[in-house]
Amino acid sequence: MLHLNNNREAQRRRDIARGLSIFFISTIVLFCFFPGKISLAPERRVELGNEMFVKNFSSEIKGKSLGLVINHTSVLPPGRPLYEVLLEKGQKIQAIFSPEHGFSGTVEAGIEVKNSKLEQIMIYSLYEKNKKPTPEQIKGIDAFVYDIQDVGTRFYTYITTLKYVLEAAAEAKIPVYILDRPNPAGGLIIEGPHLRPEYESFIGALPIPVRYSLTPGELAMMMKGEGWVPRKFELHVVKMKNWRRDYFWEDTGLPWIPPSPNIPTPETALIYPGSSLLGALRLNEGRGTPHPFIQFGAPWLDPSPLINILNGGEELGIELEAIDYTPRSIPGKALRPLYKDKVCHGVRVRILHKDKFFSLRFSYEIIKALKNQEEYKLTAHSDYLNKIFGSDLLSRYIEGKISYETLVSRVEDEEKRFRQKRLRYLLY
Repeated sequence: MLHLNNNREAQRRRDIARGLSIFFISTIVLFCFFPGKISLAPERRVELGNEMFVKNFSSEIKGKSLGLVINHTSVLPPGRPLYEVLLEKGQKIQAIFSPEHGFSGTVEAGIEVKNSKLEQIMIYSLYEKNKKPTPEQIKGIDAFVYDIQDVGTRFYTYITTLKYVLEAAAEAKIPVYILDRPNPAGGLIIEGPHLRPEYESFIGALPIPVRYSLTPGELAMMMKGEGWVPRKFELHVVKMKNWRRDYFWEDTGLPWIPPSPNIPTPETALIYPGSSLLGALRLNEGRGTPHPFIQFGAPWLDPSPLINILNGGEELGIELEAIDYTPRSIPGKALRPLYKDKVCHGVRVRILHKDKFFSLRFSYEIIKALKNQEEYKLTAHSDYLNKIFGSDLLSRYIEGKISYETLVSRVEDEEKRFRQKRLRYLLY
């Protein structure tokens, strides 16, 4: 009887081993032939810094009057506003500060936002005459709490607002809590030149690449560590749980809340750093349509040669489609888009492989293709282009003053330097 049981146990182990072998071999085959169909990301969703803050920091801020730097994205999953949760816990909120697009996130880019109130709490706009909290506005605040979702692009103004808040906190000797959030553009790919001092503005206030691949907390630590803001103040970064540098938004398990009217999807945030450059070249970059930044065009453009030159976008991890579209006035998004009410011939982009897609490199290739076609006589609004690119390298290439190879190699050198410099500030 014992011998029979041993045989059965041995057979059971062989069956388990055979089943596991088949499973692993099948998984490897599927992964090799259908890599886009399998996700190796863990099932646990990312827990935001604001969740950790509410759970673990109540004793540290108890009795303090807070200045919240927030907007419509400042919610705890599955959608409760941070200010509401803090008030329920008995926390005093002295004032709220909101960035461009306003507390509701519905104001069109570039439109001044006025101060307002949330019940009895004053909401100070940091996109009015004052873009930095004033001493009068700070009065009575014991600590700043920053919780805003941005898109990981240098010229997206939320990080300039963060810089100004850190400066104001340092001057007033007030601690700052950064409730960390994912970078929708990922934490690995770095693109673009460092911002030159002569092109510094509200749409570019930090000497970092266009696509810098840091979380808000990491960027705040870098601002302080590099002396881009005064160093003598308390900075607390409340980390996320379960976020990894190779994550894109769909890996987080979190719902997407458009951080501004023209960033409706996570894919828009990925292409935005590069396609924004095209707006300086007499091209409509999709504003005035349901697909901002995912498409571009102009009445004078023939998209077929572009698509052919780029081999349909395959090497860039994308798919390109020729389309016709008409930009319209969309209140709250684009009242006066370029080529309003005119038929534009253009290209729509579909991102197939996010880890292979370099948005600025894509725009360089578009610019190169247009420049090489003499009938277009490619020109750029150099002042604006230099401000968002952060350097005159791209406008000098368009003007024929440097080669394409020089443009790419110089930018790549700056990207490598930043990749090394940021290492000491990485939290994940």
